[in-house]
Amino acid sequence: MKRDVAIDYLRSAITVAVVAHHSALAYNTFSVFNPAHYTLSTAPIVDHVRFAPLDYFVAWNDIFFMSLMFLVSGLFVSPAIERKGPARFLLERTKRLGIPFVIAVTLLMPAAYYPSWSLSNAASQGGYLRRFFTTDGWPVGPPWFLWLLLAFCGIAALAARLAPRFWTRLSWPAGSAASLALCVLITTLVATVPVRLFVHPYSWSSLGGPLAFQTSRLLLYFAWFMLGVSLGGENLARSLSLRNLQWWPLWLLLGLVAFVAHWILSGVAYLKSAPAWAGTAMLATVFSLCCAFTGLASLGMARTFVHKASPAADSFTANAYGIYIIHYGFVTWMQFTLLTQQWPAVQKFAVTFTVALGASWLLTAALRRTVAGRVL
Repeated sequence: MKRDVAIDYLRSAITVAVVAHHSALAYNTFSVFNPAHYTLSTAPIVDHVRFAPLDYFVAWNDIFFMSLMFLVSGLFVSPAIERKGPARFLLERTKRLGIPFVIAVTLLMPAAYYPSWSLSNAASQGGYLRRFFTTDGWPVGPPWFLWLLLAFCGIAALAARLAPRFWTRLSWPAGSAASLALCVLITTLVATVPVRLFVHPYSWSSLGGPLAFQTSRLLLYFAWFMLGVSLGGENLARSLSLRNLQWWPLWLLLGLVAFVAHWILSGVAYLKSAPAWAGTAMLATVFSLCCAFTGLASLGMARTFVHKASPAADSFTANAYGIYIIHYGFVTWMQFTLLTQQWPAVQKFAVTFTVALGASWLLTAALRRTVAGRVL
C-alpha cells in the first residue's frame, strides 16, 4: 500500500500533542496531588505554580486526541490483514505492541512514577517497587493505549478469520463530506451518550494489573478504531480525500463551539439541580460534537497542508512510536526537578515539553539502531 504522508504526519502530530498534554498536567489550575495515595492524583507531579490557559489546552486535547489516535491506527488494519492473513497479522501486532507494553509497564513506568512516590506519605515506609506492583495498583501510565489497541486488533483479526467478507462489507464507499461527517458524528454520539448515563466520565477500570482502561470511553475508542478500519485500506485515498474533508474549517469552528459549550455547561449550576440524566446527556452530547468535529478537522488540515515529505518530519515520524512509549519518564522527572525552581509555570511547561520530546526522540533513534529497532 502506497505511503500516505498526510496520515503519517498526523499520527506524529498526535504524538507531539500527547507529550505536550502530559507536560502540561503539572501546571493546570485543576491539578491535585494526593500525598496519601499518589496514584490517585490527577498527575504524578503537581507544581505549586499554575498557568490557567493550559487548562483549555488540556481539556480540549483530552476530548478528541486519543479517539483520533485509535482511528489513525485502524486505517491500515484492513490491508495488513488481507496481505498477511489474520494469524500472521495478529502475531506481528503482538510483537509490535505487546513486547513494548510489557517492557514499559515493568521497567519504564516504575521509573516514571518514582518521583511521585517520593513526594507521598508512603515514601518514609520504603518498599517502592513491591508496593508499586501490588498495593499501589500497578499504574499503567500512557502504555494503556498499547494493550487496548492490541485487543482491538485481536477482535479485528478474529472477525476477519470468522467472516472473510467482513472487510468488504465494512469498507466505506466514496461518499461525500456531509455523509462522512454524519457517520462520524452519529458513531460518536451512539458510543458516548448511553455509556455516560451509567458510567462516570473519568472512571477507570482494570482487568488486572496494568490492563487498565478508561471505562466511559472504551466503546468510543473501539468505535473510532473501527471507523479507521472502515475508512482505510485501498479506499483510504477516496474516503479521506481532500474533497471529503474540504469542510474542515467549518468542522474546526463547530468543534471549538462545542468545546466552549462543554466548558461552560460543566460549571453551570442549574445542571446540578436538573435531573441527573438530563445534565449528563447534555454534557455527553456536546462532548461528542467536539470530539467528532475536531477529529474530522484534524484529518482535513493534514490532508490540506501536507503534500510532500521532509527529512526532519520523516525522522520524527520514524521515531514517533518510541517517543510515545518512552517520553513519560522524562516528563515526570523534569517536572520533579523543576519543583524547586522559582520559574513561571509556562516556562516550566516549555522546558519540560522540550526536554521530554527531544530526549525521547534521541533515545528512540539510538534504540532503533539496536535489536530494539525490531519493535520500535
